[in-house]
Amino acid sequence: MAILISISSLSDKEGFVDWGFAPVAETGEDYHRFREYISRGENAGMGYLARNMEKRKDPSLLVPGARSVISFLAPYSSIKSSVAAFALGEDYHDVIKDKLRRISLHLSQECAKHGLEYQGRCFTDSAPVMERYWAAEAGLGFIGRNNFLISPKHGLRTLIGVIICNIPPEWLGERKEKIAEGCGECRRCIDACPEGALYAPFRLDARKCISYHTIESHELYSARPVEYKGQIFGCEICLRACPYDRESEGWEELRTNAEEILSKSPQDWLDMDDKEFKERFDGTPLCRGGLDKIKNNL
Repeated sequence: MAILISISSLSDKEGFVDWGFAPVAETGEDYHRFREYISRGENAGMGYLARNMEKRKDPSLLVPGARSVISFLAPYSSIKSSVAAFALGEDYHDVIKDKLRRISLHLSQECAKHGLEYQGRCFTDSAPVMERYWAAEAGLGFIGRNNFLISPKHGLRTLIGVIICNIPPEWLGERKEKIAEGCGECRRCIDACPEGALYAPFRLDARKCISYHTIESHELYSARPVEYKGQIFGCEICLRACPYDRESEGWEELRTNAEEILSKSPQDWLDMDDKEFKERFDGTPLCRGGLDKIKNNL
């Protein structure tokens, strides 16, 4: 098959550890599983997940005329701390999107050479796109019982960036084969979840999840709904329990604050004021909850 547009070198240049593509189609069974998750109320206070459901089902509603979904894997570190490893540096949304936009610009230029007016949009975890589904469809991994995308080559410590575009899939070369689900009968993640949020394969109740309560929930609790197990921003217990988890340095941009965060005691956070927090952590995932939320999580 002739490749009219090559992406491998672009992906490598930007530091992604893998990429793949799938033709646009409705998301089918995974979409219905997601709807059931919403209907059970397991999204807790994340009401935004219930919006734009049709766009989750059909990506051509996000990019009219879309033909391909191109997925990229961005590695992050395995550093263990009271802050989830993906949040130890710059905001991954910004870092990944900058890289995707550069790739998208190149794709536009290449399409013009073949008489196609390029239409494409870049996404990473901030729009109604089922990124894990599309990454699995692209042959980059399988969705594990803990709901992570699991790459046999790269483990679980990857974030997903997606370009939805009107490039015909046949222009991109040979599609990778889908990877078979590899959890088998393993229950390590389910058994490790301290609050029972991960209560069955592929079933996660955010109302019991440490990550939800320490990041996504905007409430400042007087009495904690769950025990935080020493975590002040996120939780990686089910990730670390997985036999596919492995050591990873990840992108440097995603661990720029690791040393400082690792050195901080609970009292250091309590003594910090808003001015210092903004000076040190502006533009990082920690701003999602803010200093008051971090103090409340201690």
